Amino acid sequence: MVITGHTRTYALLGHPVQHSRSPTLHNQWFKAYRVDALYVALDVQPQRAEQVVTAFRTLGLAGANLTVPFKTAVIDQLDGITPLAKAIGAVNTLYWNDGALWGDNTDANGFIDGLTSAHGPLLGPQIAVVLGVGGAGRAVAAGLAAAGVQTVHLLNRTVDVAHAVANKLAKIYPRTTFTAGPLVAKHFTAVAAQATLVVNCVSGQGIPIIESLPLIHLNAQAIWADLNYWIPQPPAFNALRQRGNRLVDGHPMLLHQAARAFALWTGIRPLVTDQG
Repeated sequence: MVITGHTRTYALLGHPVQHSRSPTLHNQWFKAYRVDALYVALDVQPQRAEQVVTAFRTLGLAGANLTVPFKTAVIDQLDGITPLAKAIGAVNTLYWNDGALWGDNTDANGFIDGLTSAHGPLLGPQIAVVLGVGGAGRAVAAGLAAAGVQTVHLLNRTVDVAHAVANKLAKIYPRTTFTAGPLVAKHFTAVAAQATLVVNCVSGQGIPIIESLPLIHLNAQAIWADLNYWIPQPPAFNALRQRGNRLVDGHPMLLHQAARAFALWTGIRPLVTDQG
């Protein structure tokens, strides 16, 4: 890669970002498709959220990915957001559209793409359980509804938030039934037996809650997906593997949401392999 004054700069903006694979992925694709660009990870303190979009415009960045808390904090500072991003209430990708700065959310379709690549398309009536309704959880729930999933149960530590998300998504995706409940063992047990898919969107301090869930009540045919791609052994994976449940870690979603962002920036949909 030869960097010149014409080289466009793309960035990951968030905190922390040191663990991210995004720079490696995008720089590999820039090289493979002969795009004169580079991708860097910029660690931005959360209290600087109100300055992120101004800095983006001032520096003339060509595009960016966002992590928590910037996925929601920047929305009011953008010229526009896509309908999907509006439905989710979060953006993870910034891009220029005819001189206007727009936000999109590639997590929703990226999750469905990754799940399909690992286990094939979702067929027949599906009942999904989404654990955690932060930005990633909302994206997954929206993606599942758009893919035609029949029922989506949203479990969250703060139940009021889960109800608010369920009510919002139900208006946008009326063909899907959304329910909301607490992320506790009793409620998980009530919905797990019929589930065909469980998606863990909880990380950090919430992981012990996931590890404490009574997996004995989970449908033996269910797929369990975990978005925490930077964790070598996601919570509950050992127990689930012993039960015979099919597993998906966060790497397929990481790759496919990145591919969709790359396409927004360059017009090129990169070939996604297990390595990127």
